[in-house]
Amino acid sequence: MLQRLPPRRLAELRRMETPAAAPLFWLLAARYPRTIGQRPDEWAAVIRILAMLTGRGGPAHRGFLHSAEHRWGEVLCDGGDRTWPYSAGFRPVISEQRLAHLIAARGEQRRGLLERIARVIARTRRHGVNVVDVARTLLDPGSDVGRFLAGPYYRRLDVAVRKREAGHEGEEE
Repeated sequence: MLQRLPPRRLAELRRMETPAAAPLFWLLAARYPRTIGQRPDEWAAVIRILAMLTGRGGPAHRGFLHSAEHRWGEVLCDGGDRTWPYSAGFRPVISEQRLAHLIAARGEQRRGLLERIARVIARTRRHGVNVVDVARTLLDPGSDVGRFLAGPYYRRLDVAVRKREAGHEGEEE
């Protein structure tokens, strides 16, 4: 639904500080009473972050937001750019230290970190992201966030390291 919103309505969700600040949020809560309607304060943060990750411009010009195969941990590494590391240097978009802080954070601190990270990812994202992973990072604090974020992050980083090493084989240093 976020992908089909006009830019003005999507911006309303991006700026939302509390659910009361965005009438559109309550439409979503009414449409999804068993999820958003049950936990509006927590879902408001998720929807704000997903709105940040949704492409700019009109609905016809936005890429898909959700892609089940692009895990959130992967996107934290490559920024949502499948050509990474060749397109933007070898450093992950979100550093290993920032990833560790996100995993260790709880509650409001995790929400704040995730919002800052979403702003960074929104500038580089070229493909969809698993929005279930994004939501789970905030909605299920008892889950093993480290496993479902760090696993895909380090697998993506390892592939890039191996490709880089393979490209440098035989060169003298």
